[in-house]
Amino acid sequence: MNAHGRLRASLLAALLLAARGAEAEPSRASSPWYVPDHAAMQFAGAIGFLSAGPGWSFRDDSLEAAFLVGWAPPALAGEDFITFTLKGQWRPFRIDAAGWTLRPLMVGGMLSYTVGDDYFAGLPSRYDRGYYWFRTAIRPALLLGASAGRPVESLNLRLVEGYFELVATDYRLVQFVRNPSTVNVELFTLALGVKLRF
Repeated sequence: MNAHGRLRASLLAALLLAARGAEAEPSRASSPWYVPDHAAMQFAGAIGFLSAGPGWSFRDDSLEAAFLVGWAPPALAGEDFITFTLKGQWRPFRIDAAGWTLRPLMVGGMLSYTVGDDYFAGLPSRYDRGYYWFRTAIRPALLLGASAGRPVESLNLRLVEGYFELVATDYRLVQFVRNPSTVNVELFTLALGVKLRF
């Protein structure tokens, strides 16, 4: 199985494991904290072309954590690479209207680690000390977004929730502070995703 096939299998396995854990424990109130209560799939957002994985919600879904595995194809990124991401979010406001649940504000952060020949966590010996001030494999980022969702009882889902996020990585934030006239809209990367809440 090539790298594409392995990654697709990993993404599918992450979603299936999250769903299986949720089916085994249908009530979040009676589930141990470590059992995922939702699965997420995301397009873009500085963590790969496509990413997916399990998530955990606390305090009536106002706090969230997720672990996502992302992939970008060579046609878009120049090479195959996989990114592992931990995300945390605070969603302080909730509006329920006409069967919909809206979260008009989501703020948070994430930390990603990219595996690939062109990515490093420590400066390789081929570069002089100080040549790079950042690690290409490790990317902290800030998130800002919103979501909307509604229950889908026919699929036994508590909520199917679409979301968007504006992602600003450490590299882009530092470049913006150093020279704001050259970094404008490019400060943010857009992520679109869906969460299946069990």
